[in-house]
Amino acid sequence: MTAPVWFWVVSVVALLWYLMDTSAFFMRLFMTEEGIKSMPENQQHLYRDMPLWVNIVFACEVFCGTLGSIALLLRKKWALPLFVISILGTLAQTSNIWFLTDAISAMGAPAIVMPLVAIIIGAAMFVLAKFAISKRWLR
Repeated sequence: MTAPVWFWVVSVVALLWYLMDTSAFFMRLFMTEEGIKSMPENQQHLYRDMPLWVNIVFACEVFCGTLGSIALLLRKKWALPLFVISILGTLAQTSNIWFLTDAISAMGAPAIVMPLVAIIIGAAMFVLAKFAISKRWLR
């Protein structure tokens, strides 16, 4: 079956979101000491003390989300497991931000809002992939 126009629009917007998130991942991964020093003092420790597992789950989020979006555009069923991995990465990273660090007190509302947006988008992409499979838009 042919997918409707809105499916393609949502898939492209999702790809753009995950590419932007991938850019944020690389900026965080390759942040220099000078870059960290330019941050407010109460936020510097968040980058210096970040555990390796947080970067790993962030990578899972962004790369699987990007590949899942590409899979939607290619009309492939393997989008679904990619979005599952992506949302799990989002939830793991968010648990670090919300519960294991003082990021909310250091960064304020963005430390609440941005992870929440990522969770909503990840969940929506999972639902879209399941729906597209049920409608036979994905093979």
